[in-house]
Amino acid sequence: MRSQKAFTLLELLVTTSITALMMLAISSLFITFLATAYKSRISQNLRESGGNATRQMIDMIRSASEITSLCVADQPLNYITLTGADGLQTTIREEDDRIASISAEKKSYLTESAPSADYVQNLNFQCYPTSEGKKYIEVSFSLRVGEGEASNSARSTFLDFGSGTATRN
Repeated sequence: MRSQKAFTLLELLVTTSITALMMLAISSLFITFLATAYKSRISQNLRESGGNATRQMIDMIRSASEITSLCVADQPLNYITLTGADGLQTTIREEDDRIASISAEKKSYLTESAPSADYVQNLNFQCYPTSEGKKYIEVSFSLRVGEGEASNSARSTFLDFGSGTATRN
């Protein structure tokens, strides 16, 4: 009588269970990696968009020949109006859920198209008169992408931006 060599049913069940658990762990790690990469990508896009908008606003304010908005310390404004070096009045404000620069019937947006509702939040300009007769302007705003709480979701993020400059004139 020859002995047959084969796997028992119990050995097959244990092997299948271990393989299934390993596949579950590997797929979970892969999904976490994809979610982290996505959140990193949207955070980078927000950083670039917000940084560009901040630089453009600061450059416009710094080179303005006059800030025509009321400049009172501790009274934040949700828009600012200035006279540029070209003599044209420009207003910077939130419009269509983007930051807009409106000058002589020409409108340009400083942030990209809103990928979600409430993309631009809390755009504020804080003006402080200086002793030299100039004005110091602080700009702050937030950009948000996604739904729900930004810290708890892999599909949403929220970044704050702020900077300040003194007018040259």
